[in-house]
Amino acid sequence: MRPLVGERLLLAWEQGTQADYLRRPLALLSIALPDGDPAQLAALPITERNELLLRLHEMTFGSELNVFGVCPDCGARLEFTMPVDALASQLDCQSPADAITWESHGQRYRLRPVTTDDLVACLDVPELSAANDLLLSRCLAMSPAGASVQASAAPAADPEVLQRFEQLHGAAELSCAIDCPGCASSQVLDLDLARFVWAEIRTAARRLIAEIHDLASVYGWSEHSIATMSAARRSAYLELVSA
Repeated sequence: MRPLVGERLLLAWEQGTQADYLRRPLALLSIALPDGDPAQLAALPITERNELLLRLHEMTFGSELNVFGVCPDCGARLEFTMPVDALASQLDCQSPADAITWESHGQRYRLRPVTTDDLVACLDVPELSAANDLLLSRCLAMSPAGASVQASAAPAADPEVLQRFEQLHGAAELSCAIDCPGCASSQVLDLDLARFVWAEIRTAARRLIAEIHDLASVYGWSEHSIATMSAARRSAYLELVSA
């Protein structure tokens, strides 16, 4: 994996801007990974995708992830940082197997983790319950006990299936507890990892574009030559420009 710096950062920002929010993490990872194939990345479990996003963030921005949200009680904006190692450990501890299997009432069940492909397939389903049913049906296969597993319609109303589905995908749902500085209430916030990583990439790319503009305006250098400079060298030239 390569950090998103210089031209790779600009390319990631450009492609990420054009992608929808589900495909955006795949666009970022396909640029960071030398052999990144968006189709293969889309077939990864969401937990594995999130682990790759954490690695990418650490290589590009360091060991602290900027997190933000809104207090549901008072509406105050919450901004803080989370250690990347702590988030990675949480994913590692909760990371599910590739799939789980069990038998019940003469049926064999096989349930695999959700992938980006699964989420995209449900994106245009207008009703939430129908989208949930489709998502479950894509991940669950059933067959009579003793036979080979074949795809089947998911029994969405089966409490045992739903419980196992929630347990299997708990690792993909990161959260943290925080005390709101506005109203002092204790809140548990869901961490949308892809959203926070994208926010930092977007900010860094816009900052780099501004630096390119300033240096190109003074020295006439090309975007490529400025983008491929080290950050330290660009900073030194910008100090001369502003002196």
